[in-house]
Amino acid sequence: MNLRRILAGGLSLTVLTGALFAAAAAPSSGATATPGEGIMCEPGNGNYVMTATTGRMSLPDGNTIFTWGYHTPTHNFQNTAPVLCVTAGSPVRIALTNNLKEDTSLVFPGMHDVKADGVESAPLSDVTGRVTSLAPVAAANGGTVTYTFTPDKPGTYIYESGTDVNKQVEMGLYGAIIVYPAGNRYQAYDDPRTAFEPTREYLHMLSEVDPDIHALIEQGKPVDWSKYSAKYFLLNGRSAPDTLSPNDAAWLPNQPYGSMTRVRPQDPNGGDTAPALMRYINVMSEDAAFHPHGNTERVIGEDGSPLDKVGSGDKSYGSFLVDIGPNRSVDALFEWFDVEKYDPVSNPIPVPLSPFQDLIVKGTWYAMSPYLGQQGSLPAGVSQFNQCGEYYHMAHNHNLSKATNYGATFGGQMTLIRIDPLNGCPAQ
Repeated sequence: MNLRRILAGGLSLTVLTGALFAAAAAPSSGATATPGEGIMCEPGNGNYVMTATTGRMSLPDGNTIFTWGYHTPTHNFQNTAPVLCVTAGSPVRIALTNNLKEDTSLVFPGMHDVKADGVESAPLSDVTGRVTSLAPVAAANGGTVTYTFTPDKPGTYIYESGTDVNKQVEMGLYGAIIVYPAGNRYQAYDDPRTAFEPTREYLHMLSEVDPDIHALIEQGKPVDWSKYSAKYFLLNGRSAPDTLSPNDAAWLPNQPYGSMTRVRPQDPNGGDTAPALMRYINVMSEDAAFHPHGNTERVIGEDGSPLDKVGSGDKSYGSFLVDIGPNRSVDALFEWFDVEKYDPVSNPIPVPLSPFQDLIVKGTWYAMSPYLGQQGSLPAGVSQFNQCGEYYHMAHNHNLSKATNYGATFGGQMTLIRIDPLNGCPAQ
């Protein structure tokens, strides 16, 4: 990761000017409800307080890894960084304190007129002209800096360290900024065609970890980046199956964000069911091809720019693999249609179901019925996790080496899509 990587990703790094506003405002803590549980976050007052610090992340195979992240008003330490939820045209203030043993900073690709402590945020250089940081720093061991800007365009953006980028982003200093249109919280952009269902907004932030690099940094030893080899692959700071755990799960205190997606089918009678909104960010140094089983997603925006302009024709496109380049973001709408029309009596399937003796019942996520919202009888001795006849489909990085935990399959950047019946799930 370097300056070329940041600029080549399509999120322009602009370091100009912005406006300070009252520091007396109570700080927001990031997402008030987080990825994986419907509404991801509500825009607050745009005033954030974070402290860069060290901690540990937990992996499903029992390993724990020294990493970096942020202390916030709601978490003593968290990785990934808090999701910042803001509104286009409203000022943002981020006060950063640095408890690390080396300088750190923040850059905001795609944001304009950024200031640091009231001065234009611009790269720093040493006496030889070598760039030492892409933005003014919070000095090691207690330094502070306050960044301000006013986002002008809705969309999905990344923020990350601008100092020793290879190292500090690998160590965990990165997060998401969600910019909502002014006046319409439930559209991705300033266009009614990008409307989404209020309780169905999700973030998938893809990243990776080389535990050997983290161990060297923990021990204060030099790092040979030519030997970099990621072994863990993360969605919102977790590896599968932890990606299915609820947000703020007690057993994952430093990794608050889950990534299981829940959707409802579209109402065939023209009801008010809107699509889900999927926001993707790729923090890795290579492309990610994310694949939702069983359906396509309609890509509506990339890098904070809508593909459709207001009043223009439809330039969005369906994609079975959502491709997200390095340091880029993609927004997509996700619709599900129940082709069986919800009624196994009036609309039976065209072939008879096989008897139990001809079936292999694999796993416990099958309701033994082909109909969404219906539960069938299970073979003796088989239990099920389905609560109301919902469907489950996998979603994962289609580079299957990244759907692993240290080489073990069915881990890494993998989660589930849960399709609830149209009338919801009474157990929830």
